Amino acid sequence: MRLTIPQPQLLKTLQIVEHAVNDRSTLPILTNVLLETSETELTLTATDLDVGIRCRFPLAPPVERGAVALPARKLTTIVRELPEDMVVLEAKKNHAATISCGSSSFRVPGLPPEDFPVLPPTRQEEQIRTSQATLKALVAKTAHAMSMEETRFILNGALIATQKNQLVIVATDGRRLAIASGELSVPAKQPLQAVIPAKTMRELGRLLQDDEEEVAIIPLKDNQLTFQFGGVTIITRLIEGQFPAYEKVIPPPTKTTFSCDRQQLISALRRTSLMTTASSQAVVFELSANRLVVSKEAPELGSAREELGAAYTGDPMTAAFNPEFWLDALKTIESSEVTVELSGPDKPAVIRQPGFTYLVLPMKVS
Repeated sequence: MRLTIPQPQLLKTLQIVEHAVNDRSTLPILTNVLLETSETELTLTATDLDVGIRCRFPLAPPVERGAVALPARKLTTIVRELPEDMVVLEAKKNHAATISCGSSSFRVPGLPPEDFPVLPPTRQEEQIRTSQATLKALVAKTAHAMSMEETRFILNGALIATQKNQLVIVATDGRRLAIASGELSVPAKQPLQAVIPAKTMRELGRLLQDDEEEVAIIPLKDNQLTFQFGGVTIITRLIEGQFPAYEKVIPPPTKTTFSCDRQQLISALRRTSLMTTASSQAVVFELSANRLVVSKEAPELGSAREELGAAYTGDPMTAAFNPEFWLDALKTIESSEVTVELSGPDKPAVIRQPGFTYLVLPMKVS
């Protein structure tokens, strides 16, 4: 196997796939990236057996067909330090590879490509499609609401489902709930409902582009799902179990709302959150006629108070929330003004926008 490739192109592709590598794996082959050449392209693959990433791109001839598995982190580190010139990579029969660029030359021991896990083939006839921009937006609006705790494993991911011509992604950690939906360009022949792991959600958010190029979502056998876009393929295992019936916890719309400038609310929450601690995270929302006061008092740190103009005509109300839950959602909203439904201090706050619903439970303050 021998190929010649520009250093920036090789580095970019290695950086795409290396996120799937598990450095702590007891299987040495999983710390490697598989390089395979055909007559016209190079394919790089990495996997931790839960998430696999494959990236293809064309090569200029001549190219020798072959394959080799090389240490992913070491290879990326070497290529990153090479000059922006043509890189010559040649694999020997003993699975070692030489990497040359300009006056630099490295020898890296590898492993047999036959030992590398085989990623499952895709079934193109069952795919659904949407734009990369749409899927990227759905991921951004929901990924922050996934649980990081291990007590309820089903919440350590996000539900992806089809509803008629819509793609819906839902995430919750039990204290907040995010639901985002977007149009499908190719609807599903069969209903799709799957829970994808948090790592896959992060990789989608990192790799998807904000453009109209399409991404194909393809169910696989053995509880797996594929995302294909550009020259990238992500194959993920799904989380087994029943996702909570999230529709039942969404309250009906209420007329008790407040509206304010989104950026002003973000700034106020950021500043008052400076006074929160690990044991005292709640900030207080005080609503009165045409006014919202966001405040926080912490005996060991001091206090903070922010006053905003807000369209509110209900009775005076005080409620407490985790400011990070608000900031995570407000950063993904594009409108300059945000309207929040809040019918009581012990009731969830709800943001409803076209294609997006966000629910936050209040906190108790002693």
